[in-house]
Amino acid sequence: MRARHYVIGLSCIMQSLLFAGCDTTGMTRTEEDFGNSVRHMVRMQTYNPDAALRPSTEPPTEMDAERAGVVLETYRTEVGKPSEVAKPLVINVGQ
Repeated sequence: MRARHYVIGLSCIMQSLLFAGCDTTGMTRTEEDFGNSVRHMVRMQTYNPDAALRPSTEPPTEMDAERAGVVLETYRTEVGKPSEVAKPLVINVGQ
C-alpha cells in the first residue's frame, strides 16, 4: 500500500513540474510580431489609404461604357445561377 501512495505522490509532483514548465510570463518574440507581415502587405497594396477618410464626391470614370455594359450583363445573367453537375459522382466501395 505504501508503494502505491509513493507512486501517486511522485506522479503528482512530476505533473506539477511539467505544468510549471508550460507557464509563460510574457509574450515571445513570435507572439509580439504576430500579424505584422499581413498588416504590412495590406498597407503596401492599398492604392489610396486615405480614401475612407476623404471619399470622393465624383462618380468613378475609369471604365468605358462597353466594358461596363458587359460587366452588367454578365452580372444579371450569370450571378446567382450555379452551374449544374453534368455527371453524378459515383463512389464504389468494396468492389
